[in-house]
Amino acid sequence: MPTITKRGKSFQIVVSMGLDVNGKKIRKTTTFKPPENVTPKKAEKLAAEFAMDFERKCKGLTSLNENMRFSDMAEWYIENYAKNELKEITAYNYEKQINRNLLPKLGNIKLKDFSPAKITEFFKELQLAPATCRKVYVIMQSIFARAVEQGFLKETPCTRAVILPKDKTPKEKKPFLDECQAKELLKMTEEYSQFNTIIRVLLYTGMRSGECLALRWKDLDFENRTIHIENTLTDVAGKHWLQPPKTARSNRYIGMSDTLIELFREHRKHYEEKLEYLGELFEYPEMVFTTESGNYVDRSFLNTQFRKFVKGTNFEFATLHTLRHCNATLLINSGIDLKIVSELLGHSDVSTTANVYAGVLDSSRAKVADLISLKLK
Repeated sequence: MPTITKRGKSFQIVVSMGLDVNGKKIRKTTTFKPPENVTPKKAEKLAAEFAMDFERKCKGLTSLNENMRFSDMAEWYIENYAKNELKEITAYNYEKQINRNLLPKLGNIKLKDFSPAKITEFFKELQLAPATCRKVYVIMQSIFARAVEQGFLKETPCTRAVILPKDKTPKEKKPFLDECQAKELLKMTEEYSQFNTIIRVLLYTGMRSGECLALRWKDLDFENRTIHIENTLTDVAGKHWLQPPKTARSNRYIGMSDTLIELFREHRKHYEEKLEYLGELFEYPEMVFTTESGNYVDRSFLNTQFRKFVKGTNFEFATLHTLRHCNATLLINSGIDLKIVSELLGHSDVSTTANVYAGVLDSSRAKVADLISLKLK
């Protein structure tokens, strides 16, 4: 234990570090001066806390800082962890959630004052959708995990005892495109335009829209009839760049049919006309899909285009992701092995595909059962 001696308005703190090679005592000394206008009892308490912190530092231990406010910990987390260890888009979204949902009510609370019960109460009062609460809680878990790792806190309050709001409303099955509807959508996009080409590519390949917009001409191998998906287009506050896709397995090759080859070749003709017209002003000539000025295509803008495109049609329920879902559904219903479907979609593992398309798989199993019955009649 450190020795604390009051000297006037200050406290001298001495930490014993054992003996040196000659048998002499090793001591580390410092002085603590309490803030003005505190009571003598409060000054002694502050001196004791300072002494314990000084001893931990002297002995090479990370300093506990349980009196740190959550706002300071969140700031440390964003600057030292999120911006260095997370993808830029993830760090950007985490910071937005922290500023919007965590700091207004939790910012001034000391780390030591958090408990599972307090966190449960916080989410109860947050008045957000249960799914959003879970996302915010994941961020909170990460912040407290870093606090423990750095020695600011002994243990995380984010334990199994925390109760998050549950969605009690029955889940509605999202409508999806069946084979006939997919054919109808293809007819609606027969005339050439870059937008129509993108829609058809998404439907034929099952790519994520960000992966499609990140395609470069070198990713298309017409000779071997493959598309290499190794990037996704990221957008943060209007800034665009290419980065590795969602999961390691998302970096993949998919086959290119004759239909897709013709789609890309036709698009290439229009692309070359645009490139010739703009010359050096064409910003990203390596990209398959660009704006009129040769810049990256904004994914939000593409979503808006699609919503306008389907407005007033039988497909108002559809989103760009619906096209990916349709592709997978058609493959599964055609008897393609689930493992292959999973690889084509770039899912992290087969279980992800099985969970997402559980209803489709059940339907396929029923069809197989009926088929066997018919065969044996």
